[in-house]
Amino acid sequence: MMMLAALKKGGPRREFLTLLMSHLRNHPIFDGPLENRYLICNSRAARKDEYFLAGKMIAVSIVHGGPAPHFLSKNLVNHMMGNPSFSTTAEDVKDEEIGKGLQQVLEAESEESLQNVILQNSTMFKTAGCLRCVKTCEKQAFMEEYLKWYIIDRNHSAIQQ
Repeated sequence: MMMLAALKKGGPRREFLTLLMSHLRNHPIFDGPLENRYLICNSRAARKDEYFLAGKMIAVSIVHGGPAPHFLSKNLVNHMMGNPSFSTTAEDVKDEEIGKGLQQVLEAESEESLQNVILQNSTMFKTAGCLRCVKTCEKQAFMEEYLKWYIIDRNHSAIQQ
C-alpha cells in the first residue's frame, strides 16, 4: 500500500531527478566549491554537447517538480538571467596557483609590493586583459575584475551552450 502511495506522489520520479542533479553537480564541466559551482570550458565536453545536455537535465528536473540546481553559483545564475551583479572571493577558485596569486594581491601592503606581485603573475593577468598598474586602494576591485573574467568571461562559450 505504501509503495502505491509513493508511486502516486511521484516518489520514484523525484528520487531519479534528485540523483540526476547530484550526478550533474559532480560532472567535470563544473568547478568551484560543491555548493557554489560554475561552468568551465572543456573542449571535449563542448564537442559532445555536454553543456547543452546539462541544460536539458536541469530543465527536465525543474519542469517535473524535481530539485533545482542549488549547487550553481549565484554569479553564474545571475549572469544567465541577465543580472550583472557579481561578487566572489579567491576561495571560489580551485586552481592553487591562481588562488595563491590572488591572495598575494590582497596581502600586498605597499604599491611597490603590489606591482611586484602583479608582475610575477603577469601572464595570468594579461590573459584576462587586466594587466596594469594598480594602486593599493584598487586591489579588491582588480581582483574582482580578474575573478569575473575567470568565472564568467573565459567560459562564455560553455555558458552559451
